[in-house]
Amino acid sequence: MVEDEACEALRGVLPIGHRELRVQALIGTLSHSRAKFCWVSEDQSQLAWHTGHLALFERYCGVPLWVRIDNLKTGVASGAGPTAVLNRSYEVFARTCGFEIDPCRPATGSDKGKAERGVRTFRSAFGEVFRRGAGSLDELLWLVDEQAVRLMDRLICPVTGTTVAEAFRAEQHMLQPLPTMAEPFDVVVTRRVSRDCLISFEGRRYSVPFAWVGRHVDVWGTLRHVVIRGAGDELARHARGTQARLLIDPGHYEGPSTEEVERPTPLGRRARLQLAGLSSAARSALLLTPTREQIVRPLDDYVRMVEALR
Repeated sequence: MVEDEACEALRGVLPIGHRELRVQALIGTLSHSRAKFCWVSEDQSQLAWHTGHLALFERYCGVPLWVRIDNLKTGVASGAGPTAVLNRSYEVFARTCGFEIDPCRPATGSDKGKAERGVRTFRSAFGEVFRRGAGSLDELLWLVDEQAVRLMDRLICPVTGTTVAEAFRAEQHMLQPLPTMAEPFDVVVTRRVSRDCLISFEGRRYSVPFAWVGRHVDVWGTLRHVVIRGAGDELARHARGTQARLLIDPGHYEGPSTEEVERPTPLGRRARLQLAGLSSAARSALLLTPTREQIVRPLDDYVRMVEALR
């Protein structure tokens, strides 16, 4: 049995707290049980698109084998349907989570009938929740989830004849395990590691372990970090969007040589002090200064010697 999910995005202005906030709603519908959940965000960025998918998967308690989507730019870079060129970041995200992407054909509503029908159900069943608004986005998400559970207890699954809630519980056993992704990402690019163990990304340069010099690595941009990966493993992690334009981890230049790459020349004492910063070097110098008790000849003796030599 192949499980799939249809995703549809909506937008609207809602009262959130003491202000009117434009929000985007991502609706996911499981094909077999017709279980429907909704995730709300303030934008339609790539990061929000991936975060919304993870939120829906958590509500399903699993990941479908296939996800059918409309041809949004966050999912499809160009084209549509079978000939679509997928968004690179979304393609890597799907591979990481373990699902395949199935874009709809253009102007073919039947390709995502469950999602189209789900939008109408969404507007009627969830409309009152959105009209009332909430004190925060988190509260709104909680209210929407509560309404989704009530809706599943009331609606009938056309495939099984049971309630959607009962069909959903049976369908959950067919889903894949939830991904163990620490944080979603919105940018994925490939970069070649330069001879100085650096890669370029978003106008900054980041260090990579020297063993990867001359090789290509994948660079993931998450909300807070630049994650550099190679051979399926995480090689380095740096803060993203900092004021600094050069971010270096000294540990990336240490270790034994490999068959392909000779280790960098170890730093000398002065270079280590420069990397540590002036304050650290000053502290080290102070530690080398003898205490008053360790000074054998008093300062008055030196004064007398100077006076005698005049």
